[in-house]
Amino acid sequence: MMKIASPVRIALIHNARSRKNRRNGSSFAVEAQALLGKDFVPSDSREGTTAHVRQLYERGIDTIIIDGGDGTVSTALTAIARAYPADRLPDIVVLASGNTNLIASDVGFGLRGMEAIRRLKAGALRSSIRTPIRLSWPGTDRMPVLGLFGGCAGFARAVRIAHSPTVLRFAPHDLAVGITLLTTFVSLMFRKSREAWLRGDPLRIETGGHVYDGQSFMFLATGLSCLSRGIWPFWDAEPNVEGLRYLDVSAQPESLLRATWALLCGRAPRWLRRHPDYVSGRTDDMTLVTESDFVLDGEVFSAAPDGVLRLERAPGFRFLHA
Repeated sequence: MMKIASPVRIALIHNARSRKNRRNGSSFAVEAQALLGKDFVPSDSREGTTAHVRQLYERGIDTIIIDGGDGTVSTALTAIARAYPADRLPDIVVLASGNTNLIASDVGFGLRGMEAIRRLKAGALRSSIRTPIRLSWPGTDRMPVLGLFGGCAGFARAVRIAHSPTVLRFAPHDLAVGITLLTTFVSLMFRKSREAWLRGDPLRIETGGHVYDGQSFMFLATGLSCLSRGIWPFWDAEPNVEGLRYLDVSAQPESLLRATWALLCGRAPRWLRRHPDYVSGRTDDMTLVTESDFVLDGEVFSAAPDGVLRLERAPGFRFLHA
């Protein structure tokens, strides 16, 4: 990480609906808006946020604070990529104000509220670079979106469980994700549900001249460098290769519980790296063909009519840390 001086012009994208912001009340939003004026931007749809961010670019804003959860970060990065030239992207400050805060666990600022703004203005900050996933649907009029963690097949099925009213009614989202994982494993214990989960979804992957075509139990991709709680389900199949990280687990995978335990502990032992049912690597771009939904930073995107979607490296963003 490198240290940088204090930013020149600061703006804030604030999601009042995020879990921690709801819990903490509106005092920070009132104080921040009084300080930043028109550079205080309430979180909106991607289109609405993009319109606001274009104005920030025109006013010369060089640092944008994102105050919300993973979905807010995705919306903001998408808007910034649409509004700013790729070679003039602002620095990003992520305040962990959401439910799971998966992104903030890797690139978060480390402080929240007015304390974060005061520390930001003081300067001498650390920084790191991350390249988000650019998700697009070729041949459609759907606009590309940016995010930092996504997947399909079994991952999309698990997220639908986590987002179901039954789970959310009785648990906050971070606990709901744990319940999802538990539900997944319980489902694997019973023959009928186990067969439905393990048979996977049809998935064709084209990347780096290689084609994987078959059934996928779970597909994951990320632009992050670490996840919370030491979990890390990726490894580099080849040394000194950069790009988005991905993992594809084939349907009916052998040694699934053993592999899952290793990856939950952040380890990829030699047997796992060599097993054909578990393929991980890095790439600048890939094409997927699937009927599955694709989930990016918690948001579920339905498949295109032809099932084709693209994952590409977006321009690199510099994230600041206290």
